[in-house]
Amino acid sequence: MIKILKFSFLFIFGICFSQINVDEIKKKVTENPQQYYFEYLENFKKDPSKLIQEEMNQLYYGSRFIKSDYSMADYNKDYEEVWKIASRRGISKTKAQKILERTEAAYNKAPLNREILASMVNIYNAIGEKKKAEICVLQNNRIIKTIDESGTGKTESSPICVITPGDMMTFAKPIMMMGNTFKQKDIKTDKSSMMTEYSNNGVSLFVKCIGCFNF
Repeated sequence: MIKILKFSFLFIFGICFSQINVDEIKKKVTENPQQYYFEYLENFKKDPSKLIQEEMNQLYYGSRFIKSDYSMADYNKDYEEVWKIASRRGISKTKAQKILERTEAAYNKAPLNREILASMVNIYNAIGEKKKAEICVLQNNRIIKTIDESGTGKTESSPICVITPGDMMTFAKPIMMMGNTFKQKDIKTDKSSMMTEYSNNGVSLFVKCIGCFNF
């Protein structure tokens, strides 16, 4: 079975990082959303491997400056009836078929949501749509790679960049578990984003949420 890649501690690996220029991304997607967001999104939906990393950065982080048709409030509203069921890897074909229409409607509106992507893999595998499941895996992995390459997380000038507060906590959890001296400090950044330094037992991690105030 295809497995979705998990997040890793970035400061362990020698990856090539590119600082995310929020102002440039926002400017492009605001002035020409068709070219700098919707065209990239169509390619992402069909075959995410067609997008170079610069285009993925523009698509993923630029999404925070585009009005979403499916918000986190919608996701939370649907959670008990849809996403709680869809998140189970062992979901039966019958249950998957019952919620397929609702999950696909949300997926088509929010294909950059990692929770939705992971759930769609389970749904498509349950109903035997292996090719569609593989596309969702590729989409999720491109998003993870985009986050992985956004920054080292070691310094304020090279933070790991995400697009939801939930993803900030994903990276904070390992730091929380390293000892009993956990601290977090908010750092001033551009008006649409927020950055936090998480520290514990002598280790610090800087995480920036792009467009977090645009929900």
